[in-house]
Amino acid sequence: MNRIPMHDSQPNSPQETELQNEANRPSLYSKTLIIIFSLLFSPIFAAVLLMSNLKAVDRPKARIYVLIFAIAYLFATAAVLQIFNLPPNLTFIANVIGAAILNEYFWNKYIGRDVTYEKKSWIKPALISVAIALFFLLLLMSLGGNLPQ
Repeated sequence: MNRIPMHDSQPNSPQETELQNEANRPSLYSKTLIIIFSLLFSPIFAAVLLMSNLKAVDRPKARIYVLIFAIAYLFATAAVLQIFNLPPNLTFIANVIGAAILNEYFWNKYIGRDVTYEKKSWIKPALISVAIALFFLLLLMSLGGNLPQ
């Protein structure tokens, strides 16, 4: 015979409440990781991490906004560099700005500035990002393209 657990009417202890709060925390990539990915790769890579976070907190419209921003920002950065004939190493500054927008605007607005969460491992996205970057680097080299100096 199965027994139905009886719940006493007393409120949870602070330890039980803390355990329940920990169980309800979403697993997210950190703001620091988003900055690092934006600087090492580009804001489009960081946007993918943020979009994963937004999926974890059930913000589907915000995911679309981040995707649109990331694509538009990528093209805008390329256009500005091309139109003004700027050196490619200035993309680093654009990446810093992109990271700031992703974290300070999108994260704070759609996830929350003070949200508590469990940090998600960075290893899988790092390996995937390195593989994608190497693919494009090898593709560029095989097509006879010059690497930025």
